[in-house]
Amino acid sequence: MKKQPLTQDQVFESTHVLQGVLSPDVRTAVYELSETIRGKDPGEDRQCVSLWQVSTTGGRARRLTSRGVDATSPQFTADGKAVFFLSARDASSKVQQVHRLPLDGGEAQQVTELEQGVTMFALSPDGRSFAFAAMEELPQPLGPDQHVRIDRLNYRFDPVPGYIQDVSQAVYVARVSAGGRLVGKPKALTEHDGIVSALAWSPDGEEIAFVRNVKKASSVFGMLGDLCVVDRAGKTDTLVSEGLVQMPFWTRDGKMLGYCAPPNNDLSRQGQLWLTPRKVGKKGASDPESRSADLGVPVPGFFQMNSPSARSAGSVKLSDDGSRAYVMAGAGGEGRIVEIALSGTERCDAVVSGQRICRVLDRVGQQLLFNAQDCLTPSELFLLDLETGEEKALTSHNETWQSKVSWPKVERVSVPTPGGAEIEGWVLVPTGKRRPHKTILYIHGGPHAAFGCSFNEDMHELAGAGYAVVFANPRGSVGYGDDFASAILGCWGKPEQEDFDALLDELVERKLVHPRKIGVTGVSGGGHLSAWLIGQTDRFAAAVPEQGVYNMFSMYGVSDAGPALISLEMGGAPHECPETYWELSPVAHAHKCTTPTLLIQGEQDIRCPMEQAEQLFAVLKLNGCEVEFLRLQNCNHGLELMGPPPLRRYRMDAMKEWFARYV
Repeated sequence: MKKQPLTQDQVFESTHVLQGVLSPDVRTAVYELSETIRGKDPGEDRQCVSLWQVSTTGGRARRLTSRGVDATSPQFTADGKAVFFLSARDASSKVQQVHRLPLDGGEAQQVTELEQGVTMFALSPDGRSFAFAAMEELPQPLGPDQHVRIDRLNYRFDPVPGYIQDVSQAVYVARVSAGGRLVGKPKALTEHDGIVSALAWSPDGEEIAFVRNVKKASSVFGMLGDLCVVDRAGKTDTLVSEGLVQMPFWTRDGKMLGYCAPPNNDLSRQGQLWLTPRKVGKKGASDPESRSADLGVPVPGFFQMNSPSARSAGSVKLSDDGSRAYVMAGAGGEGRIVEIALSGTERCDAVVSGQRICRVLDRVGQQLLFNAQDCLTPSELFLLDLETGEEKALTSHNETWQSKVSWPKVERVSVPTPGGAEIEGWVLVPTGKRRPHKTILYIHGGPHAAFGCSFNEDMHELAGAGYAVVFANPRGSVGYGDDFASAILGCWGKPEQEDFDALLDELVERKLVHPRKIGVTGVSGGGHLSAWLIGQTDRFAAAVPEQGVYNMFSMYGVSDAGPALISLEMGGAPHECPETYWELSPVAHAHKCTTPTLLIQGEQDIRCPMEQAEQLFAVLKLNGCEVEFLRLQNCNHGLELMGPPPLRRYRMDAMKEWFARYV
């Protein structure tokens, strides 16, 4: 059978390994697999996550939970004979509960029965307790006469639905019997305030570290969170206040906590690995110490992934002796797994590398579990022997359908720019087409993020439709040092335009890209740059900006990230540098645009709200530009990249139709 270019239906045959855990004896791994459950017609397709088990010595993986019902967050019992997980297994339920599944056979049993459900949980080291996060009660729909009065700045946070004050969570603890049943009632250890985004038990099982975001006392940005520790009696200490904290972990002796964050909450600087003492003195928490400040790598790497694998967060795991931490770090377009020393001289050594994106999932003994994907292969599960360096693939869920596809060639390019920067990029070159190609420039968001060697479904769908797809990391991206990442501060759009011009000029010179058949698209920060470019040049035959930033003034006030992000990027508040705000707003230049433009925007987007696209649409329309406006229902920020299959199909059909019409 002759292989054919990828079709949209084949995109939804892909599966993606997300989280995973190793059994205590390292003989087996249990992991999440995201897959599309087909309905009677494509409009009924659903994206679901199920649990699977695979031997670490080889063999076929087996499904543990039913297709069509989400099951996530697997965690082994201390004896390795069962796993706890989260699921709303009752089809009528809208909330998740903790369940326990014996691995030697039998049905899963529900452990918690909270009306408000459980949002996340973590088993204690001895397996006799679990901590979890939950709301006080489920929010109820507002009636016609129930009006909302706000007294806090951060009252909404994408993608949390509704108002934060109605969905605030607390940390609870519950005891569990050897058979997996609750012993007594769960106990709330903290007040219900903000969103709990991470949980981690201390090595002795007496304390729980947690990260709390969007708390009532926060003043600026919901992503700023507190790293706290609470004991079983409910005594809480705050170790880090208002930080961009993620992936908290304990050192082996329980004396320190670690986490990842950029220095000084500066979104334009790359993340680092930090340690902070557990003990809080009379003067408060001690200053944290960075263990990667001089290493020049973003920890963890921040890659835009246009597929359900974007939901795989990764983690930090320690070596057996506790002297080193394993975590993903960016190196240009590679997502490597590195080993960072936790004491002495700063040191960072790659243990997994190559043209791919890898995320740490678990470690037991000398075995490190991770997932990995590359430009042509969705995420699969791998095991690394840290002692020998031997690596093996544990799963191959995508092998069969991949063998039927004529895949594009991936060409890496590196181009110098007039500003002295070296820009890394890639081209998906369609098969069976003559050069030069009609081309789509696809721009990443962030803006301080990166594209890399990941499997991006929408790019492959465009390549399957006959386009060369160009994606790159212009100045402002992470993975190339702090100076590179912060080079766009106060001048959004201008350095990136130089970089994209240099890249496209080089590809046109190579006869790879047709100079008059180039479209441009991007989401979030990529939406901003798409709109910026078409207000500055007429080199693009069509544009599809998505969920972008188009007016810096209003973005400052309406976005859940506005005051923190925009004041940093513009160099101050609107009243301090109004000329910069207006000069760098695409709406200020849209009256010059002659490029046919399709704007795509999610109705529930709080990060880059609908009014941003409404303003740009009005200016383009009033000035005679060919423009249409697609408003996606039930879509928050970026959901069209990894969310429900019908939403992803609709968005791609609209994009392909627009490019087919004009490119």
